[in-house]
Amino acid sequence: MSTSLLLFTIVDTVSVLFMGDIMQHSPQLRSAHIAGTDTLAAVSYDYSSYFHHVQPFIDEADFTVANMEFCLGGPPYTGYPAFSAPESLPAEAARAGIDLFLCANNHICDRGRKGLDSTFVKYGRIGIPFTGIYRDSISETSENPFITEIRGVRIAFINFTYGTNGIRIPEPYIVNGMEPEKIKAAIKRAEDAGADIIIALPHWGEEYSTKASEKQKEWAGFLIGLGVDAVIGSHPHVVQEAGLPVIYSLGNFISNMSRRDTRLGLMYRLDIAVTSFGWSFLAGGEAIPVWCARAGEFEAEYTVLPIKEYLEREDEFRNKYIYQNMKDTYNRLKSLFEK
Repeated sequence: MSTSLLLFTIVDTVSVLFMGDIMQHSPQLRSAHIAGTDTLAAVSYDYSSYFHHVQPFIDEADFTVANMEFCLGGPPYTGYPAFSAPESLPAEAARAGIDLFLCANNHICDRGRKGLDSTFVKYGRIGIPFTGIYRDSISETSENPFITEIRGVRIAFINFTYGTNGIRIPEPYIVNGMEPEKIKAAIKRAEDAGADIIIALPHWGEEYSTKASEKQKEWAGFLIGLGVDAVIGSHPHVVQEAGLPVIYSLGNFISNMSRRDTRLGLMYRLDIAVTSFGWSFLAGGEAIPVWCARAGEFEAEYTVLPIKEYLEREDEFRNKYIYQNMKDTYNRLKSLFEK
């Protein structure tokens, strides 16, 4: 037996699943609304269709992370350009098994101070950890990065955004930004806390571009140079180059967008190997392409389909044009994430 095999015997593998942008446009609100109920009540919105076709992937993962691209600002619930979703949406995500919500994005301040007040309260009630936003600088120092332990592997998640659409962040709230010194400090805290794996989760890049920008590439190099093990990005609403250690953009998970390429997104499963000596390292991963089917296209409501499982199932689609669009988009973009 070789020395290298003795040194690196793998005794366990931990998997972390990442989802792209979970959005809430006005047509999604109308579709989710339960007929005859109060439009101002969160319980009047049913999101049970969103995750059931990808449920096996969530169930198989040890930990699942999703980007929540909205605030929970309360009624009236609104879509673009100022998002405020019912808390029944993240509650359904929690029920499906999502373990961490990413909140540092350009829409988190869409309802200002009252919206952030409400967002903190409602996420607190749901009880699922969230990261990227903090009540004040003291909380940011103690809670950033978010660190969890999965079967002995300590994983740190650092979530930050390029901006908040020009909306001033109301004091004393903190929304993590792309500030090099603060990110360095967060990485140092992760190392000091004994994190085995550090994952950076930037909200960055140029919307609707399937090519990562030079700025993204520079930032990726900066983060990897600081000791980050993987970078997994969001915001462009389309997929970009995905190959470890950098997945530039997962694209949308669910939305009402119809622009070219915005309906195909990625889930990405990151595999972490654990050796017999307790040392952990990234062992690889898999990009899982998904398709957002709007209400009436595949079933009655919005849902997300794992594309590879449906490439030869045209007869199950209510809208044959959408099936062909899914197939064509997948074939056009798969070189970005299938190596």
